[in-house]
Amino acid sequence: MISAVCLGFFGSIFALVGMKCTKIGGSNKNKSRIACLAGVTYILSGACSLLAYSIYAHQIISEFFDPKFVEQK
Repeated sequence: MISAVCLGFFGSIFALVGMKCTKIGGSNKNKSRIACLAGVTYILSGACSLLAYSIYAHQIISEFFDPKFVEQK
């Protein structure tokens, strides 16, 4: 989850630098490459968060359907 947040942050920075309306980043060719890199980091961030949520949900579901767990009164 931490890696998803960090990748999202860096993706935001890359997207800011890759916009055509900013003066930083160099030529339009460099800006387009940086914007593409921002897209890739956003996709990786989404994959990392999906993985983290899937692992968490698997733990919750496996505890819920555990046949050995019996509530004692």
